[in-house]
Amino acid sequence: MMKKVAFLSATVAMLVLSGCSSKEPAIDATANANGTSIGTNATQTTGTDTNAVIAPITNASANDTSVSGSNGTNGSDGQLVSIQFDYDKFEIREDMQESMTKNTLLVKGKSIKLEGNCDEFGSDEYNYALGLKRANTVKASLVNSGVNADSITMASFGESNPVCLEKTQECWAKNRRVDFKLP
Repeated sequence: MMKKVAFLSATVAMLVLSGCSSKEPAIDATANANGTSIGTNATQTTGTDTNAVIAPITNASANDTSVSGSNGTNGSDGQLVSIQFDYDKFEIREDMQESMTKNTLLVKGKSIKLEGNCDEFGSDEYNYALGLKRANTVKASLVNSGVNADSITMASFGESNPVCLEKTQECWAKNRRVDFKLP
């Protein structure tokens, strides 16, 4: 009986101490009016990259201008486009569908790594999981378009791989993405 009480006390203490992050972005009322989310059924594909690691911030600066507009190029050939996501979402936006189609044509028959990324809001664990959900959604879309599932690996960098470090809505939006990487 005493062991049960001690176990329950320890469990409750862990739950209380592991609460969610209190970091919240200041988002205006028009922030979600820029795109309608679609593709909620795309997340039914399962699987994760067991080699996924959270990497340190090494490629961003406070004045980074390497990503122009809302779509940045990435990958070894420079033609692949990062897929952008809305705040706290992992559905592919309607305005990203054309980019997904172009990326699909470029990666068919090749091995590809999908890297999920998030903005700085939320706990590390939450952002790692959200980055993986975003990569998984993109993977499901690629597989539904005919790309071999075995040629796709996924990783989540959470919030640790930003392309922009400014404290603005535009900058945070650039960090909510999935990058395509060709080996």
